[in-house]
Amino acid sequence: MVNYHNHTSLCGHATGELDEYIEKAIENRIIEFGFSDHAPISARLRDGITMSPEQMPQYINSILLKKEEYKNRIDIKLGLEIDFPIFDSFDKRYLSDPTIDYIIGSCHFIGEWAFDNPKEIYKFDEKIIDEVYLEYYRAVESIVDAKFCDIIGHFDLIKKFGHRPVSNMDNVVRRIAKKMADKNITAEINTSGLKKPVKEFYPSDEILKIFFEENVPVTLGSDSHSPDDVCMGYPLAIEKLKKTGYKKISGFTLRKMHEILL
Repeated sequence: MVNYHNHTSLCGHATGELDEYIEKAIENRIIEFGFSDHAPISARLRDGITMSPEQMPQYINSILLKKEEYKNRIDIKLGLEIDFPIFDSFDKRYLSDPTIDYIIGSCHFIGEWAFDNPKEIYKFDEKIIDEVYLEYYRAVESIVDAKFCDIIGHFDLIKKFGHRPVSNMDNVVRRIAKKMADKNITAEINTSGLKKPVKEFYPSDEILKIFFEENVPVTLGSDSHSPDDVCMGYPLAIEKLKKTGYKKISGFTLRKMHEILL
């Protein structure tokens, strides 16, 4: 099994040493374990959220060292989680860095509103929820259209605090799913939502069904911000994937996808 979404203390809101994450993955019989820490966003928004540009070489070197150190026990992957639109503070040369195994494209901001930050949850009350959802999905669709990433992170993160649209968003989701399948972009089953107020995976069961119907490839990640998070909810996630009809998941090596049987 794989786990492609895990963070490091460099982002400012994760704890634990790299070895602790890796050993927990080994305990859970993970064969491919990826670190995908938050790539730099602009300085005015960055504190406690992402790495700084100066930390990027340190991050990459530290993961490559662990890849070599653990090569006989587990396959360590080097990834990045990049917000889109890509902030000017991110060096776009990393998009073609030959050492990176995969890139997760994510949306954590609508404009400069960090909608998944508990400190900014009050802003939901100032907006029309359907408009928020549509704006969020426009951002996700723009990630797919830009095709700079291999994986779409936590597809329906906008529901994190339990806010639900009034209108049915299936047509919007299906349009994005068709594009993902056409561009061979993978969706992650992100188990971290179980610990959030919404109390469910990203994506929802309904969206996962649409992904399957539209032939969107999938992978797994626990979005770990501490070693205790590693592989949280995995048995249920694997059960859901099989029940939906999936028989394989995606892995990545140097930006090339390969398939792994469930």
